[in-house]
Amino acid sequence: MTTNMVKVLKISKVGGEKVRKKLIEMDALDNSYVLGKTGNFLLFPLKKSRGIVKEFGGKIVDRNLRKVSKPVTGLKEALGKILPSSLAGKFPRSFDQIGDIAVLEIPRGLGKYEKVIARTLGRINPRINVVAKRAEKYSGKYRIRPITVLDGENRSETIHREAGVRLKVDLNTVYFSPRLGKERLRISKLVGKKEKVLVMFSGIAPYGIVIAKKNPGVEVWNVEWNPHAVELAEENIKLNKLGKRVHSLSGDVRKVIPKLKKKFDRIVMVLPFDNAEFLVDALMVSKKGTIIHMYSILNESEVDKFKVKLEKRHSLKVFDVVKAGAYGPKMWRYCFEMQST
Repeated sequence: MTTNMVKVLKISKVGGEKVRKKLIEMDALDNSYVLGKTGNFLLFPLKKSRGIVKEFGGKIVDRNLRKVSKPVTGLKEALGKILPSSLAGKFPRSFDQIGDIAVLEIPRGLGKYEKVIARTLGRINPRINVVAKRAEKYSGKYRIRPITVLDGENRSETIHREAGVRLKVDLNTVYFSPRLGKERLRISKLVGKKEKVLVMFSGIAPYGIVIAKKNPGVEVWNVEWNPHAVELAEENIKLNKLGKRVHSLSGDVRKVIPKLKKKFDRIVMVLPFDNAEFLVDALMVSKKGTIIHMYSILNESEVDKFKVKLEKRHSLKVFDVVKAGAYGPKMWRYCFEMQST
C-alpha cells in the first residue's frame, strides 16, 4: 500500500458531502488519493490549496494518505469515485472517439459537472487530447450538431483512422459518425473487383475511400452538397493517394446525377432519413442488376411495410435488410439491400 504526504483540507464531517461536491466543481479535489478520516473530521486531498480555507473554513494540513491502488479503466467507474453516488444512474457510459477527439452526450442533470466529466475522461484515456460535447439539436443548412470543447486543446479538427484509411474531419462543419465504421467496411467487402460505385450524400467520403482502399480495381464517384465536406473529401482522397480512382463531385444530387452520363454497378445512399425520395435519381444511373444500399432509420414495426412500398413504387427487388446500428428504443438504422430489375 503506497502512501504519500499531501496537503488536505481538514474539515468537520457535518456538511462534508457539500464540500466534496464544491471541491470537484472547482477542480481542487485530488482523486488520485483516498479520502481520509480522523475523529469527527474529513481529510480531502487537494490539487490546490489557495483560497480553500476562505471558501470552506477548516484547516490546510499535511497528512499521509493512501494512493488509489486499483487502476480505473472505464468512464463510469472513474466518475463513481468522484461524483455523488446519487447521480450514478445518469453517468455517461460511452462516447464517440473521432481521431483524438472524444465527443460526449451530457445527460440532463449533469450539466454542472460536465467539465469534471471531461477532465476525467481525458485523464483515463491518454489517446484523447480534446473532450467535447455535441449540441443537443441539428442546426444550419447542412444539419450539423457542432461541438463545444470542455477540456484539452480548443479545436474541432482531427485525423480519424479506420479500416486502414485516414480521414480529416472538422466536427463543426460536417457530419461524421465513427459508429458507421463497421458498416463501411461491410459494404466494402461486398464490392466486386472492377465495379463502378456511386456514393450519394457522401460527406467527407469515408464510404468511397474505404471501398476504394479495399478494392484496388474499383472506381468511385462521391456526390455531396456541403462545400466544407467536399473540401475535406478532396483532401482525404489525396491523403489516401486515391486521386486516380476516387472522384469528388460538389452539388445537389438531383442536379449532378443527370450530368454523369454513366451507369453504376453499385450505389450507396448514405442519408439516414428521406433517402427513398432520391431513389428515382439513383435508378436514373442504374442498369439491370445494379446493387443499391439505401439507409433508413425506422421503428422495427415499420420495416416490412416500408419494404413492400419500395418494391411497389420502383423497379427493384429488396433481397436483404441489415441492421446497421441502434438509433433509439426499437429504432434502428437499416440498410435496405436492393437490386434494380
